[in-house]
Amino acid sequence: MKLKQHIKIAIAILLVGAFLTASYEVFHWFTHVYEDNARIQTDITKISAQVDGKIESILVTEGFVVKKGQLLVVLHHEDIKLNIKSLQTDLSLERAKRAGLEAEKAVFKTDLASKIETQRVKIRSMEQESLSIEGRFELANKNLSRVKLLVERKLTPDTALIAEQDKVLALEGKTTVLAGRISVARQELAQLRATNNKISIIENEIRISDIKQIRIKDSIRQQELKTSYRHITSPIDGVVGRIIKFRGEYIEDGVNIIMLHDPNLYWVEAYIDESQLRHLRVGQDVLINLSAHPFEYFNGKVKQIGRITTTEMGLDAKVNGNNRFGSSNERIPVRISLDNPPPNLTPGMRADINVRIYDWIKFW
Repeated sequence: MKLKQHIKIAIAILLVGAFLTASYEVFHWFTHVYEDNARIQTDITKISAQVDGKIESILVTEGFVVKKGQLLVVLHHEDIKLNIKSLQTDLSLERAKRAGLEAEKAVFKTDLASKIETQRVKIRSMEQESLSIEGRFELANKNLSRVKLLVERKLTPDTALIAEQDKVLALEGKTTVLAGRISVARQELAQLRATNNKISIIENEIRISDIKQIRIKDSIRQQELKTSYRHITSPIDGVVGRIIKFRGEYIEDGVNIIMLHDPNLYWVEAYIDESQLRHLRVGQDVLINLSAHPFEYFNGKVKQIGRITTTEMGLDAKVNGNNRFGSSNERIPVRISLDNPPPNLTPGMRADINVRIYDWIKFW
Protein backbone atom coordinates (compact mmCIF):
# COMPACT_ATOMS: atom_id res chain seq x y z
CA MET A 1 0.00 0.00 0.00
CA LYS A 2 2.78 2.40 0.94
CA LEU A 3 4.63 1.46 -2.25
CA LYS A 4 1.66 2.49 -4.36
CA GLN A 5 1.45 5.79 -2.52
CA HIS A 6 5.15 6.38 -3.12
CA ILE A 7 4.71 5.61 -6.80
CA LYS A 8 1.75 7.98 -7.02
CA ILE A 9 3.75 10.70 -5.27
CA ALA A 10 6.69 10.15 -7.62
CA ILE A 11 4.43 10.30 -10.66
CA ALA A 12 2.82 13.45 -9.30
CA ILE A 13 6.23 15.03 -8.75
CA LEU A 14 7.27 14.07 -12.27
CA LEU A 15 4.07 15.53 -13.70
CA VAL A 16 4.53 18.75 -11.73
CA GLY A 17 8.15 18.93 -12.85
CA ALA A 18 7.16 18.36 -16.44
CA PHE A 19 4.47 21.01 -16.14
CA LEU A 20 6.90 23.48 -14.60
CA THR A 21 9.49 22.70 -17.27
CA ALA A 22 6.93 23.12 -20.01
CA SER A 23 5.71 26.34 -18.40
CA TYR A 24 9.28 27.65 -18.20
CA GLU A 25 9.88 26.69 -21.80
CA VAL A 26 6.71 28.43 -22.88
CA PHE A 27 7.58 31.48 -20.79
CA HIS A 28 11.13 31.46 -22.12
CA TRP A 29 9.76 31.00 -25.63
CA PHE A 30 7.71 34.16 -25.35
CA THR A 31 10.29 36.26 -23.52
CA HIS A 32 13.66 35.18 -25.03
CA VAL A 33 15.30 34.10 -28.22
CA TYR A 34 17.79 31.47 -27.17
CA GLU A 35 20.23 29.50 -29.29
CA ASP A 36 22.77 27.05 -27.88
CA ASN A 37 24.56 26.18 -31.11
CA ALA A 38 26.14 29.52 -31.98
CA ARG A 39 29.76 29.69 -33.11
CA ILE A 40 32.64 32.12 -32.84
CA GLN A 41 33.48 33.40 -36.32
CA THR A 42 36.09 35.62 -37.90
CA ASP A 43 37.29 36.52 -41.37
CA ILE A 44 39.56 33.71 -42.56
CA THR A 45 42.25 34.75 -45.04
CA LYS A 46 43.38 31.80 -47.13
CA ILE A 47 46.90 32.17 -48.47
CA SER A 48 47.67 30.51 -51.79
CA ALA A 49 50.24 30.84 -54.56
CA GLN A 50 49.67 32.55 -57.89
CA VAL A 51 51.90 30.06 -59.70
CA ASP A 52 52.72 26.36 -59.61
CA GLY A 53 55.84 25.34 -57.75
CA LYS A 54 57.54 23.39 -54.97
CA ILE A 55 57.53 24.83 -51.44
CA GLU A 56 61.11 25.68 -50.49
CA SER A 57 60.39 26.94 -46.98
CA ILE A 58 57.57 27.98 -44.65
CA LEU A 59 58.74 30.70 -42.31
CA VAL A 60 55.92 30.61 -39.74
CA THR A 61 54.21 28.11 -37.46
CA GLU A 62 50.62 27.75 -36.30
CA GLY A 63 49.74 30.42 -33.75
CA PHE A 64 52.49 32.71 -35.08
CA VAL A 65 51.58 36.42 -35.05
CA VAL A 66 52.43 38.05 -38.38
CA LYS A 67 52.44 41.60 -39.74
CA LYS A 68 51.11 42.78 -43.06
CA GLY A 69 53.78 42.26 -45.75
CA GLN A 70 55.71 39.69 -43.69
CA LEU A 71 57.18 36.82 -45.70
CA LEU A 72 55.34 33.56 -45.04
CA VAL A 73 56.24 31.07 -47.76
CA VAL A 74 59.01 30.77 -50.34
CA LEU A 75 58.61 28.63 -53.45
CA HIS A 76 61.59 27.20 -55.31
CA HIS A 77 62.94 29.81 -57.76
CA GLU A 78 66.61 28.98 -58.34
CA ASP A 79 66.07 28.89 -62.12
CA ILE A 80 64.64 32.42 -62.03
CA LYS A 81 67.62 33.69 -60.04
CA LEU A 82 69.94 32.23 -62.68
CA ASN A 83 67.91 33.93 -65.43
CA ILE A 84 68.15 37.25 -63.61
CA LYS A 85 71.91 36.83 -63.16
CA SER A 86 72.32 36.06 -66.87
CA LEU A 87 70.20 39.08 -67.85
CA GLN A 88 72.19 41.32 -65.50
CA THR A 89 75.39 40.14 -67.21
CA ASP A 90 73.86 40.96 -70.60
CA LEU A 91 72.87 44.37 -69.28
CA SER A 92 76.40 45.04 -68.03
CA LEU A 93 77.84 44.07 -71.41
CA GLU A 94 75.38 46.31 -73.23
CA ARG A 95 76.20 49.20 -70.92
CA ALA A 96 79.91 48.65 -71.60
CA LYS A 97 79.20 48.59 -75.34
CA ARG A 98 77.28 51.85 -75.07
CA ALA A 99 80.10 53.44 -73.08
CA GLY A 100 82.52 52.32 -75.82
CA LEU A 101 80.30 53.88 -78.48
CA GLU A 102 80.14 57.13 -76.51
CA ALA A 103 83.95 57.15 -76.21
CA GLU A 104 84.31 56.38 -79.93
CA LYS A 105 81.91 59.19 -80.75
CA ALA A 106 83.78 61.67 -78.55
CA VAL A 107 87.19 60.69 -80.00
CA PHE A 108 85.88 60.81 -83.55
CA LYS A 109 84.27 64.22 -83.04
CA THR A 110 87.47 65.62 -81.51
CA ASP A 111 89.67 64.13 -84.25
CA LEU A 112 87.30 65.28 -86.99
CA ALA A 113 87.09 68.80 -85.58
CA SER A 114 90.88 68.93 -85.42
CA LYS A 115 91.27 67.70 -89.02
CA ILE A 116 88.65 70.14 -90.32
CA GLU A 117 90.28 73.04 -88.53
CA THR A 118 93.73 72.01 -89.85
CA GLN A 119 92.34 71.81 -93.37
CA ARG A 120 90.71 75.22 -93.03
CA VAL A 121 94.02 76.73 -91.87
CA LYS A 122 95.77 75.06 -94.78
CA ILE A 123 93.25 76.45 -97.25
CA ARG A 124 93.48 79.95 -95.74
CA SER A 125 97.30 79.77 -95.97
CA MET A 126 97.17 78.74 -99.64
CA GLU A 127 94.58 81.43 -100.34
CA GLN A 128 96.89 84.02 -98.76
CA GLU A 129 99.77 82.68 -100.82
CA SER A 130 97.56 82.80 -103.91
CA LEU A 131 96.73 86.46 -103.24
CA SER A 132 100.43 87.20 -102.83
CA ILE A 133 101.30 85.47 -106.11
CA GLU A 134 98.47 87.25 -107.91
CA GLY A 135 99.91 90.57 -106.73
CA ARG A 136 103.35 89.60 -107.90
CA PHE A 137 101.89 88.32 -111.19
CA GLU A 138 100.14 91.64 -111.76
CA LEU A 139 103.36 93.52 -111.01
CA ALA A 140 105.33 91.19 -113.32
CA ASN A 141 102.88 91.91 -116.15
CA LYS A 142 103.36 95.64 -115.66
CA ASN A 143 107.16 95.21 -115.70
CA LEU A 144 106.88 93.09 -118.86
CA SER A 145 104.90 95.84 -120.60
CA ARG A 146 107.46 98.44 -119.55
CA VAL A 147 110.41 96.26 -120.70
CA LYS A 148 108.70 95.64 -124.07
CA LEU A 149 108.40 99.39 -124.56
CA LEU A 150 112.03 99.90 -123.68
CA VAL A 151 113.14 97.10 -126.04
CA GLU A 152 111.10 98.60 -128.86
CA ARG A 153 112.87 101.92 -128.29
CA LYS A 154 116.21 100.16 -128.14
CA LEU A 155 116.72 101.36 -124.58
CA THR A 156 117.28 97.91 -123.07
CA PRO A 157 118.58 94.63 -124.45
CA ASP A 158 116.33 91.72 -125.51
CA THR A 159 117.62 89.60 -122.67
CA ALA A 160 115.77 91.80 -120.21
CA LEU A 161 112.52 91.13 -122.07
CA ILE A 162 113.16 87.38 -122.01
CA ALA A 163 113.83 87.51 -118.25
CA GLU A 164 110.60 89.36 -117.56
CA GLN A 165 108.66 86.96 -119.73
CA ASP A 166 110.13 84.04 -117.73
CA LYS A 167 109.05 85.70 -114.49
CA VAL A 168 105.48 86.16 -115.76
CA LEU A 169 105.29 82.56 -116.99
CA ALA A 170 106.68 81.24 -113.69
CA LEU A 171 104.18 83.25 -111.64
CA GLU A 172 101.36 82.20 -113.92
CA GLY A 173 102.35 78.55 -113.43
CA LYS A 174 102.49 79.00 -109.67
CA THR A 175 99.05 80.61 -109.70
CA THR A 176 97.61 77.72 -111.68
CA VAL A 177 99.26 75.10 -109.46
CA LEU A 178 98.17 76.89 -106.29
CA ALA A 179 94.60 77.20 -107.55
CA GLY A 180 94.61 73.45 -108.19
CA ARG A 181 95.96 72.77 -104.71
CA ILE A 182 93.30 75.02 -103.16
CA SER A 183 90.60 73.19 -105.12
CA VAL A 184 91.92 69.83 -103.91
CA ALA A 185 92.11 71.10 -100.31
CA ARG A 186 88.51 72.30 -100.49
CA GLN A 187 87.42 68.91 -101.83
CA GLU A 188 89.28 67.24 -98.96
CA LEU A 189 87.49 69.57 -96.51
CA ALA A 190 84.15 68.62 -98.03
CA GLN A 191 85.07 64.97 -97.66
CA LEU A 192 85.99 65.50 -94.01
CA ARG A 193 82.67 67.20 -93.39
CA ALA A 194 80.93 64.31 -95.12
CA THR A 195 82.53 61.86 -92.67
CA ASN A 196 80.51 63.68 -89.98
CA ASN A 197 77.76 61.24 -90.98
CA LYS A 198 79.69 58.58 -89.08
CA ILE A 199 78.68 60.40 -85.88
CA SER A 200 75.04 59.87 -86.84
CA ILE A 201 75.79 56.17 -87.38
CA ILE A 202 77.42 55.92 -83.94
CA GLU A 203 74.52 57.82 -82.36
CA ASN A 204 72.09 55.40 -84.01
CA GLU A 205 74.06 52.47 -82.58
CA ILE A 206 73.85 54.16 -79.16
CA ARG A 207 70.07 54.46 -79.52
CA ILE A 208 69.87 50.78 -80.46
CA SER A 209 71.97 49.95 -77.41
CA ASP A 210 69.58 51.99 -75.23
CA ILE A 211 66.62 50.04 -76.64
CA LYS A 212 68.40 46.75 -75.95
CA GLN A 213 69.06 47.86 -72.38
CA ILE A 214 65.38 48.73 -71.92
CA ARG A 215 64.38 45.31 -73.23
CA ILE A 216 66.85 43.59 -70.89
CA LYS A 217 65.58 45.66 -67.94
CA ASP A 218 62.01 44.72 -68.84
CA SER A 219 63.04 41.06 -68.92
CA ILE A 220 64.70 41.45 -65.50
CA ARG A 221 61.53 43.04 -64.12
CA GLN A 222 59.49 40.16 -65.53
CA GLN A 223 61.78 37.68 -63.82
CA GLU A 224 61.64 39.69 -60.58
CA LEU A 225 57.84 39.65 -60.82
CA LYS A 226 58.00 35.87 -61.18
CA THR A 227 60.23 35.83 -58.11
CA SER A 228 57.73 37.94 -56.18
CA TYR A 229 55.04 35.38 -56.99
CA ARG A 230 57.26 32.82 -55.28
CA HIS A 231 57.68 34.97 -52.16
CA ILE A 232 54.26 34.86 -50.52
CA THR A 233 53.62 37.56 -47.93
CA SER A 234 50.84 38.22 -45.46
CA PRO A 235 48.10 40.57 -46.70
CA ILE A 236 47.00 41.39 -43.14
CA ASP A 237 48.12 41.69 -39.55
CA GLY A 238 46.96 38.40 -38.12
CA VAL A 239 47.58 35.00 -36.59
CA VAL A 240 48.47 31.79 -38.41
CA GLY A 241 45.48 29.55 -37.75
CA ARG A 242 46.51 26.55 -39.78
CA ILE A 243 49.28 25.39 -42.11
CA ILE A 244 47.89 23.11 -44.81
CA LYS A 245 50.91 22.49 -47.05
CA PHE A 246 54.51 21.88 -46.03
CA ARG A 247 58.08 22.13 -47.28
CA GLY A 248 58.86 19.98 -50.31
CA GLU A 249 55.25 19.69 -51.47
CA TYR A 250 54.43 20.67 -55.04
CA ILE A 251 51.43 22.96 -55.23
CA GLU A 252 49.35 24.41 -58.02
CA ASP A 253 48.20 28.00 -58.17
CA GLY A 254 45.13 28.68 -56.06
CA VAL A 255 45.77 25.80 -53.64
CA ASN A 256 45.57 26.95 -50.01
CA ILE A 257 48.83 26.85 -48.05
CA ILE A 258 48.12 28.83 -44.87
CA MET A 259 45.01 30.16 -43.14
CA LEU A 260 45.21 33.49 -41.29
CA HIS A 261 42.73 35.46 -39.24
CA ASP A 262 42.64 38.79 -37.45
CA PRO A 263 42.82 38.11 -33.66
CA ASN A 264 41.00 41.37 -32.97
CA LEU A 265 38.03 40.64 -35.18
CA TYR A 266 35.51 38.15 -33.79
CA TRP A 267 31.76 37.82 -33.82
CA VAL A 268 29.17 35.21 -32.90
CA GLU A 269 27.09 33.63 -35.62
CA ALA A 270 23.83 32.02 -34.50
CA TYR A 271 21.32 30.20 -36.69
CA ILE A 272 17.90 31.32 -35.49
CA ASP A 273 14.64 29.42 -36.04
CA GLU A 274 12.49 31.28 -38.53
CA SER A 275 9.61 31.32 -36.01
CA GLN A 276 11.75 33.45 -33.69
CA LEU A 277 13.16 35.77 -36.32
CA ARG A 278 10.28 38.24 -36.01
CA HIS A 279 11.45 39.10 -32.49
CA LEU A 280 14.94 40.18 -33.52
CA ARG A 281 16.04 43.67 -34.47
CA VAL A 282 19.45 45.06 -35.37
CA GLY A 283 20.89 46.74 -32.29
CA GLN A 284 19.29 44.45 -29.67
CA ASP A 285 21.43 43.58 -26.65
CA VAL A 286 22.56 39.94 -26.49
CA LEU A 287 23.90 37.95 -23.53
CA ILE A 288 26.58 35.51 -24.66
CA ASN A 289 27.97 32.48 -22.87
CA LEU A 290 31.08 30.84 -24.27
CA SER A 291 31.74 27.14 -23.76
CA ALA A 292 35.42 27.99 -23.24
CA HIS A 293 34.43 30.35 -20.38
CA PRO A 294 31.39 28.61 -18.84
CA PHE A 295 31.11 30.81 -15.76
CA GLU A 296 31.33 34.14 -17.52
CA TYR A 297 28.86 36.12 -19.60
CA PHE A 298 29.72 38.54 -22.35
CA ASN A 299 27.71 41.25 -23.98
CA GLY A 300 27.02 41.85 -27.64
CA LYS A 301 24.51 43.31 -30.06
CA VAL A 302 22.61 42.02 -33.06
CA LYS A 303 24.58 43.45 -35.99
CA GLN A 304 23.14 41.70 -39.00
CA ILE A 305 20.16 39.45 -39.78
CA GLY A 306 20.66 37.16 -42.73
CA ARG A 307 18.57 37.12 -45.87
CA ILE A 308 19.07 33.49 -46.80
CA THR A 309 18.32 30.22 -45.00
CA THR A 310 20.84 27.59 -43.99
CA THR A 311 19.29 25.20 -46.49
CA GLU A 312 20.11 27.54 -49.36
CA MET A 313 23.59 28.09 -47.89
CA GLY A 314 24.22 24.33 -47.70
CA LEU A 315 24.67 24.46 -43.91
CA ASP A 316 21.94 21.95 -42.94
CA ALA A 317 24.48 19.52 -41.49
CA LYS A 318 25.92 22.23 -39.29
CA VAL A 319 22.62 23.13 -37.62
CA ASN A 320 20.64 19.92 -38.13
CA GLY A 321 19.14 18.36 -35.02
CA ASN A 322 19.24 21.57 -33.02
CA ASN A 323 15.64 22.68 -33.64
CA ARG A 324 13.62 23.20 -30.49
CA PHE A 325 10.84 20.66 -29.98
CA GLY A 326 11.94 18.86 -33.13
CA SER A 327 10.74 21.70 -35.36
CA SER A 328 11.55 21.41 -39.03
CA ASN A 329 11.55 25.17 -39.53
CA GLU A 330 14.26 26.82 -41.53
CA ARG A 331 17.05 28.71 -39.82
CA ILE A 332 18.59 32.07 -40.68
CA PRO A 333 22.13 33.20 -39.76
CA VAL A 334 22.34 36.17 -37.39
CA ARG A 335 25.60 37.99 -36.73
CA ILE A 336 26.19 39.24 -33.18
CA SER A 337 29.05 41.44 -32.04
CA LEU A 338 31.22 40.29 -29.14
CA ASP A 339 32.18 43.11 -26.77
CA ASN A 340 35.49 42.76 -24.93
CA PRO A 341 36.24 39.20 -26.13
CA PRO A 342 38.41 37.08 -23.81
CA PRO A 343 41.91 35.99 -24.85
CA ASN A 344 42.67 32.77 -26.75
CA LEU A 345 39.47 32.73 -28.76
CA THR A 346 39.49 30.47 -31.78
CA PRO A 347 37.10 30.50 -34.74
CA GLY A 348 34.60 27.68 -34.45
CA MET A 349 34.28 27.71 -30.63
CA ARG A 350 30.75 27.12 -29.33
CA ALA A 351 28.61 29.78 -27.70
CA ASP A 352 25.08 30.25 -26.36
CA ILE A 353 23.18 33.44 -27.07
CA ASN A 354 20.24 34.82 -25.13
CA VAL A 355 18.16 37.73 -26.40
CA ARG A 356 15.45 39.16 -24.13
CA ILE A 357 12.58 40.07 -26.40
CA TYR A 358 9.67 40.86 -24.09
CA ASP A 359 10.20 44.58 -24.69
CA TRP A 360 9.38 43.89 -28.32
CA ILE A 361 6.27 41.77 -27.70
CA LYS A 362 2.92 43.52 -27.98
CA PHE A 363 0.02 42.14 -26.06
CA TRP A 364 -3.53 42.60 -27.30
